Amino acid sequence: MDYLTRDSFFSGVSEGVIGYDRILKMLTVQQGELMVEEKGIYSIEKFLVSRRLMYWQVYLHKTVVSAEKTVVKIIERAKELISKGEILKATTPGFDFFLQHPEASSSIADHLDKFCMMDDYDVLSTIKNWMFHRDKILSLLCRSLVERRLLKVKFQQEPFEAGYIQTLRNNICSQLNITQAESSYLLFTGEATNTTYDPTEEHINILFKDGSIKDISKVDNALIQHNLSRPMKKFYICFYSH
Repeated sequence: MDYLTRDSFFSGVSEGVIGYDRILKMLTVQQGELMVEEKGIYSIEKFLVSRRLMYWQVYLHKTVVSAEKTVVKIIERAKELISKGEILKATTPGFDFFLQHPEASSSIADHLDKFCMMDDYDVLSTIKNWMFHRDKILSLLCRSLVERRLLKVKFQQEPFEAGYIQTLRNNICSQLNITQAESSYLLFTGEATNTTYDPTEEHINILFKDGSIKDISKVDNALIQHNLSRPMKKFYICFYSH
């Protein structure tokens, strides 16, 4: 849902602006591998810091988290209804195929032609149709997404207390006259993790003037070494509140 995570909600976020030209000029090839010249260390660090900011301010922003999780819950609810015998159709053949045959999702390679035909329009047009479905949960989720009245999101450093979650759940059940099980589509928790630079998964090698090569996380006094290589985790709760 790229149109949700970028263009529609965030235009003009300036914290992620990077001097790409300087980084490109500092790139070099040594021993058959791409690396960065020593004088480009700070430009790379600025790039990684900016990436960290962009994740929290854009990709893991409350609005984005809410929109993404709402789409997930819509699909989950649709699949549950279909499994119970409810007639529920998507607006395009490809999307409808995967809805009606959930086992196909585990073997995408066997259905690449159908999978490649799908895009955001398949999902959004289907969600617009489901706004008027008789199932209260499905129609509510779809309407909240289309009308941009998204689930509320709160972030904090520690997991949310069970008592707080149950209070919210009781309020939602009472307000909408739904069961505790049904409320799981309108109230749920999770974790968001942001790692600026993980040396075990990615490698940015620095070529020094003396010909030595080091990973940026092992460079003396490098900003990445001190505090940005550790993953930062936040706990979130999404819940209906209108």
